[in-house]
Amino acid sequence: MANLVYEMDPVDRITADAIGVPGHRTFFIQAERGIDRIELLCEKQQVQALADAIDELIANLEEEFGLARQADLTVDEAKMRLKEPVDPLFRVGAMGLGYDANRDRVLLVAQELIGEDEQRDPRETRFFASRVQMQALSAYARIVIQRGRSPEQVALQAEAYARRNGHGE
Repeated sequence: MANLVYEMDPVDRITADAIGVPGHRTFFIQAERGIDRIELLCEKQQVQALADAIDELIANLEEEFGLARQADLTVDEAKMRLKEPVDPLFRVGAMGLGYDANRDRVLLVAQELIGEDEQRDPRETRFFASRVQMQALSAYARIVIQRGRSPEQVALQAEAYARRNGHGE
């Protein structure tokens, strides 16, 4: 059976954001085209890896093709926030980036995380975005990630967890 593929080519808007309080946030990727909107549930580490991969791709495009990055990129946080209601299509298992040189578009492919016992192919999304849109996604994702717990909070929570011997909240 072939993968069920959802494609937005091109997106009007793409972002990565989180809902919740630091330590208990849920991360999403959200893309829009016209009245269509797709949200994907993902892990904080996946959002971080995506931001890193975007930055690396943009740097490679600059070096290889002479495509200048948007140097004075200003991220409008109000426009980058998730639009509600948030109803994720699926939880992301794997992501990858590509570049369509003929159209100067970055491709973000995300595949669904499925259990080993599931007898079906994972669903997949393909989002085509401009280099500037992807740079904004990366920049905003880094802002969102930095809003998390401080190293001191992480250490205190780990100490409290250890004192409870792993029991309780």
